[in-house]
Amino acid sequence: MNTSEQRQSLNKKLNEFISKSSSEFMELSKELKPLPQAETSLKSIDKIFKQLLEFNRGFSKDINELLEEVQKIESLLSVVRDEKRKLEILYSSGILFFSETEMKQLMEKAIDVVVTELKADEGFIVFVNEKGEIDTIVTKNMEYEESHSAKELSTSVIRNTIEALKPVQINDIKHEEQFSAKSSVISLDLTAALCVPLISNSKVIGAVYLDRRKVDNPFTQNDLKFLISFAKQIVKGMEVSLEISSLEEKITSEAVIKFKELRQEFDFENIIGSSKKLYETLKLTSKVAATDVSVLILGENGTGKDLLARAIHNNSKRKEGPFVAINCGAIPSDLLESELFGYESGAFTGATKSKPGKLEAADGGTVFFDEIGELSLNLQAKLLRIIQTKEIERLGGVGTKKIDVRFIAATNKDLTQMITDKLFREDLYYRLKVIEVKMPSLKERKEDIEELAEFFLQKHSSQNSLLTLSNEALEIIEDYDWPGNIRELENVIQRCIVLSKGSIIEASDLPPEIIEQNESEPRIKTGKTLLDAETDFRRMYIIKTLRLAKTKSEAAELLGINRTHFYKMLSQLGIKY
Repeated sequence: MNTSEQRQSLNKKLNEFISKSSSEFMELSKELKPLPQAETSLKSIDKIFKQLLEFNRGFSKDINELLEEVQKIESLLSVVRDEKRKLEILYSSGILFFSETEMKQLMEKAIDVVVTELKADEGFIVFVNEKGEIDTIVTKNMEYEESHSAKELSTSVIRNTIEALKPVQINDIKHEEQFSAKSSVISLDLTAALCVPLISNSKVIGAVYLDRRKVDNPFTQNDLKFLISFAKQIVKGMEVSLEISSLEEKITSEAVIKFKELRQEFDFENIIGSSKKLYETLKLTSKVAATDVSVLILGENGTGKDLLARAIHNNSKRKEGPFVAINCGAIPSDLLESELFGYESGAFTGATKSKPGKLEAADGGTVFFDEIGELSLNLQAKLLRIIQTKEIERLGGVGTKKIDVRFIAATNKDLTQMITDKLFREDLYYRLKVIEVKMPSLKERKEDIEELAEFFLQKHSSQNSLLTLSNEALEIIEDYDWPGNIRELENVIQRCIVLSKGSIIEASDLPPEIIEQNESEPRIKTGKTLLDAETDFRRMYIIKTLRLAKTKSEAAELLGINRTHFYKMLSQLGIKY
């Protein structure tokens, strides 16, 4: 029951009470009249009745005044409740904006809330560029560009708001000289408009516009206060959103920054790729390069062990000295000794003049023993002595010569097993592996395949006909295991360039063995820990999704994860995109 109903009910009860009391007093007066001294008693009764009526009038007046105050309090409470509800909306919308990192979605939610809450017919948020021109528009219940009439009025109101740097409130547009003549006021039957600037760091970045139509219902001061507060929430949400976006970009660029910083301190321009595995290898190598310690490089054939050895030399204090590479598996064992140590004239049949060996030629620089596992036990013993003494003796010579060289060795074999099988000297192994570096295989860094393929396409294509890989062909070569590693990939790219019929290398241009393996072998292969398998799958799946999506935000949406988490994954997986 409201206050008005309570007042009516109370007045009715009081009237009924007075009416009943009056009847009873009259009955009492009739009964007293025949009695002696009745006149005195009747006067007393009449006096009491008048006092009762006077009390009733005073009581009714007090009750009505009290009820009026109650009604005023209820009205104020209604306003307070409405303001409380609006504050709750502002608070909850603030939380919503802080958690939303997509600018367009942020603005769509903002204008939806404000139009609904202030019972506007239409509304939109605009952002302006450095010149003050409208740059971006987010609307509610209106197609801004299609509604020329709405655009005509709102542009004028927004311009006034931005120029004045303060809100504009129009409660009777038809009687506003500045706007009444505009066709939009007539065609849209506009009655009221409200516009508040969006200000960030003392700079106007846009405005929020609302209007009402076909009803005589102007915006109130409370509406204006609410919109001003809401505009502040929008700006704060934008600032947080931009900050989050900046942090996300920073997270995703960490892998790029790491490689960029590494390239500045460590020259490895011939080593292509930006995967996490490669980064870890190069980071370790960069720390080793400046020293003179021996390095043992492990890795499968075709992974680029020779490039890594040359990078170590080029980044050392010996970079001005010679870099001598010796392939222990390519030179026959009976010739290798003379190649390594050199010989004096007459040392053997055909030795007509003296010749320095490769170790002597490397004096002041670096000597690189490729495929060190192919070295015979006899030569291993001699090499060990040279590493220990830094002295060489030519075949047929009678004296030794001091040399200043750094030793780097590489192999694709398991030297520890060879030691067990008595095929490699343990003491030489530990002399060579002061630092051990593993060059990852191509299947361990599949995210580098695209970059490597593009490099080889540029390297081997003619300048006038640069070829590209189709998405299907790229997916097939990424799924292939590459037993021949980078060397095999380069050969395949060269083959495709020759056989391709157009400017795009299709899947059909790939070698049959790669296509057949792709069709016959299961995509899920064993031999890895579950964690490594999951990591590899995540990495490649995200890379493929990024190729399909136009933006990182779209890729995150396709993957069904929020953007912040997606950026963290890119950083953790070392994906540069």
